[in-house]
Amino acid sequence: MNKNIWDLYKTSDRGKQVIELFNFKVGNTEFKAKKIFKKYNEYLGGIDAKDYFIENFILIIENILANEIFLEENETASNYFTRLIDNLEIYFNEDEPPVIVKQDYKTYNAILSELSLVLYVYGQDELFYPILFKEQFDVFMKILDVLEIPMPELPTKSDKRARLLLYNSLNENITKFAKNNNLTPEETCACIYDFAFMLLNTDINETELPEPTNIWLTGGSKGDYIAFLENPVYGAKSVWTCNENTKRGDIIVMYVLSPYSCIQSIWRADIDGVYTPFNYYNSRTRTTEGIVVPHITLNELKADSYFSQLGITRKNFQGVNGVQFSAKDYKELQRLLKEKGFDVSVLPQLYRPDLEIEGNLKNEKDVEEKLLIPLLKKLGYSNLDWTRQLSQKAGRNEKAIPDFVFLPKGEKHFQNAPLIIEAKFDMSSNIERTKCYNQALSYARMMKSKLFGICDKDRLIIYNEKKGTFDRFAPTFEKHWQNINDEETFRQLKLLIGKDIITKHASL
Repeated sequence: MNKNIWDLYKTSDRGKQVIELFNFKVGNTEFKAKKIFKKYNEYLGGIDAKDYFIENFILIIENILANEIFLEENETASNYFTRLIDNLEIYFNEDEPPVIVKQDYKTYNAILSELSLVLYVYGQDELFYPILFKEQFDVFMKILDVLEIPMPELPTKSDKRARLLLYNSLNENITKFAKNNNLTPEETCACIYDFAFMLLNTDINETELPEPTNIWLTGGSKGDYIAFLENPVYGAKSVWTCNENTKRGDIIVMYVLSPYSCIQSIWRADIDGVYTPFNYYNSRTRTTEGIVVPHITLNELKADSYFSQLGITRKNFQGVNGVQFSAKDYKELQRLLKEKGFDVSVLPQLYRPDLEIEGNLKNEKDVEEKLLIPLLKKLGYSNLDWTRQLSQKAGRNEKAIPDFVFLPKGEKHFQNAPLIIEAKFDMSSNIERTKCYNQALSYARMMKSKLFGICDKDRLIIYNEKKGTFDRFAPTFEKHWQNINDEETFRQLKLLIGKDIITKHASL
């Protein structure tokens, strides 16, 4: 963290106001909690008009008191949080059944923002920090990256308790960050939830969406239809449940469950599918560029010779969120739209590459030998231009950087390099991609690299440092291997990581 910029921020009027906002030693607790919720959820795309957040916040306080689950003497924050989530039950009224039963971890994930803010306010001597992101966990991950707070390894999405316990690791890392930078709890919250936003806002550039590579179905409710889907505002964006393998640019087909039971609009994914551990649902995306189409009702789909055979139609579109549509399915959908007089030329279409890179890939070595190395040679490199199994000093120990380090220079064990690439066999899941990104990012920081890449059997992704940070959700280059054979795409890649370009970086 740049201490000079931070010092300017915290002494500014804006900085003082946000720091004071997180100071619960003075002022009305409920009022401040509501103001915090409103401020940061507006940034994330809108707040709950019925104030469920503040209702949950108060309800949690009341039930912690009623259950008498208090922080014990010498108990760590981690141990207390674990004991709390294993034993807490939530009641509206003590003479009625609980609304959240003990160990209903899925539901507790959905109220982690409220729960963590309660712990921050009433945590006594132990430090608890609020995690105010349920829908757009990608924003929180960006904040951690820009502040260089380590992102813990994500638990599997099916392990709901482990998802909830991720809070402990995040809280510990934030606590260490606060101590290392001599920040008060109020300053730490202001740093995460406002100062970091300023850094992010200076680094975000609007770019064209990449070519769609997949098509996904998702579902909207009656409330969604009335509030957002019926007449989408140009440029409007909204968060939806999705398949975790959704990629930025993908096509999203919206099925409205109520009031019409119909396919209603076509959208584009504005971000990759984000694994959202602190949410009732575990994968979310943000959509944009919505196009309302003539309604194709469930009855029409059932009556159609093609769609009547699809499994999702036979299920009456139950469990629609994240179901993949094939290219054939999308083509047939456009056939139905044409029959209704709709001009399908305005709809996004799947990208069809002319060339393919063939290869029977079985492991990580195949990715390196059959995909990455042949590409590197096309980019002008020889085997002498990269180093593998390079050792660097990490504290008192040596740490091997296993994959590709390009044109390293400097004293042994303390080299710098303009580019590193980390290869894996399959990082199609968000958990594996996050793990690979975190690993490559740590190497890039160690090597002071301005560029780094990650790749697997499906795609190559390149990240470029901008204003001192990398953005895990906005890579500079991301393409399937077969798309790289396109002349223009290869030209762009060569201008980014070609040997001539990287040699220039190495000489700086």
